Amino acid sequence: MRRRLMPVLAALALAAGTASADQPAGGPDAVFTSPQGTVPGATPPQPLLMNLLEQVGVGRALEDADVRLFGHIEGSYTYNFDDPSQDLNLGRVFDLKNNRPTLNQIDFNVERPVDLAAHHWDVGGRVELLYGSDARFIHSSGMFDNDDFFHGPEYQFDIPQAYFDLGVPLGNGVRIRAGKFLFFKQIDPNASVFYSHSFSFGAAMPFTLTGITGYYPIDQHFSVEAGISRGWDQTLRDNNGAIDGMGRVRYDVNDRLGFTLAAIVGPELAHDNSHYRETLDFTTSFAATDRLTLLLDAVFGTQAEPHGAGNANWYGAAGYLVYRINEYLSAAGRLEWYRDEEGFTTALRQTLYEATIGVTITPFPHDPVGANFKLRPELRGDYASRRFFDGLTRHDQWTFGVDGIFNF
Repeated sequence: MRRRLMPVLAALALAAGTASADQPAGGPDAVFTSPQGTVPGATPPQPLLMNLLEQVGVGRALEDADVRLFGHIEGSYTYNFDDPSQDLNLGRVFDLKNNRPTLNQIDFNVERPVDLAAHHWDVGGRVELLYGSDARFIHSSGMFDNDDFFHGPEYQFDIPQAYFDLGVPLGNGVRIRAGKFLFFKQIDPNASVFYSHSFSFGAAMPFTLTGITGYYPIDQHFSVEAGISRGWDQTLRDNNGAIDGMGRVRYDVNDRLGFTLAAIVGPELAHDNSHYRETLDFTTSFAATDRLTLLLDAVFGTQAEPHGAGNANWYGAAGYLVYRINEYLSAAGRLEWYRDEEGFTTALRQTLYEATIGVTITPFPHDPVGANFKLRPELRGDYASRRFFDGLTRHDQWTFGVDGIFNF
């Protein structure tokens, strides 16, 4: 089973009404929206681990080598007001389990970014290690994916990223990346705005790719990246032996307005090299003021179906508003519409809507340690055109969720 919203929703939607009460399920928040991000306009947290290492005489040597060690710990809780069947919040990407505290992530990274501005050969890379409930949802093929989704342990280990970077002194500098890495979804406001994720975030795009890409900054505003991979969430084992192609173009008009268009194309079905999947993701971010930021994420995907069945199509858009009230508090809202015409990504032919409001609280912004801690409570309402929630018996569901993140 691929650790994607598509198979997870299909399995849960079909099994929710009949699964035994002791079947494990769910865990919120995805590693791919690493909570190290900050609310637009906020002061980034201090590099706590590097500061501690510097105090014991190790950090300076690491800094001189441009090596960074960092990570985060995240825990959460979600309450569904409808008391759903089997305590499952259907349709969610990771916050599936109702009414139970969860340790989502203990995440640790070792990174050395290449410096393209130096105009010389450079080497770097990154390794990311993850333990927690989220890991079971994001295993790539052939990599820690032996445990069954329902019957495996809730807390698992994964390596979301392990790649090598090479900086090549050509023109403005070329970065070659090889290994396992995140699909380049440029805007992910969930990283610092909301605890839950949009429907399209989990359904419409891959989480990780294993392959090789080349990145080139044409100028200070315009950059391109392209490459090949083994396919959606495929690493040590490939489901069809074929490769796909992906690319991204980013244009920053100025320091307030930016656009990104990303695409991935290739055969993704198991044991099928002839029926292609094409997916596009368009994102834009606009800092209207020093406090107010607006974001838009629009997706479109199509899968050619075998046996002459036509194409499966899915598409949607999510809009975000983020307002930084002060150094302690930011408020945010999200509205989303997501259409799954043939039920390819959600197991039902349906249209999904969601509205979320929430805040990000930094209780101790002036403390060198406490500034790394954030709370993100939110209230969310979901609506489906078909009976999808609560074991396929309701059109709607309402949840309250909160997570706490400590960056180090």
